Amino acid sequence: MPTIPVTVATIQAHPAPVLFLDTCALLDVIRAPNRNAALAVEAATELLAATQRTPPTVYLVVGCPTPKEWSEHVDDAVVDCEAAIACVGAVAQTWSFLGLAGIPGLPLHALLLSNRLKDLSQDLLDAAQLLDKEADALSRAIDRVIDSKLPARKGGKGAKDAVILEHALSLTNALRNAGFAQTCLFVSSNTHDFAVSGTTKLHPSLQPDFNPPTDLQYAVSLTQAVAILKTVGWMP
Repeated sequence: MPTIPVTVATIQAHPAPVLFLDTCALLDVIRAPNRNAALAVEAATELLAATQRTPPTVYLVVGCPTPKEWSEHVDDAVVDCEAAIACVGAVAQTWSFLGLAGIPGLPLHALLLSNRLKDLSQDLLDAAQLLDKEADALSRAIDRVIDSKLPARKGGKGAKDAVILEHALSLTNALRNAGFAQTCLFVSSNTHDFAVSGTTKLHPSLQPDFNPPTDLQYAVSLTQAVAILKTVGWMP
């Protein structure tokens, strides 16, 4: 796993926007059918293509807890996806029982979709740079847990999110100190711990961490992240 200084050097060699993905953002690719979020799949394919260019036109980064957390939850995400696919078939069949026409059922191989989406999610994870643990970031994450400061909460909840966030902040600050001026985005659909309740707006208690000089933006989905990049002229 590369350290933060090594990652900074890699990015600075060919500067491009940086997306720090938490586990939810990766799993949401698989959950897309269940959450009526097909555009997340389009965004994922665009980001994956961008990482494979020479040089890359985007860098994906994940924290040290993410691969294990992804492995622990990926099967549940696949189950959610398959449940959504089954519902589509049930709707089509129900429609026909009512003597109505015009809604075709899904093809027999439709359940393969869940495997394709799992592979896409895995490919994004594999394409991301996995940061090594940094002592200062871990120390700040522990402070968040002790203080129940978001994304950590009372009872020690959100400890992994705190570790992921603090490494994202460390990387972004290191990039800014090296003169990096391109967009940096933290992507998480965990709005419960990162956003104002019932909204997609970053929680006020986190704004001091994200605001300049860090200048780290927040996106609730891969779809929103890609939309933000395209407002500044980014092309996949």
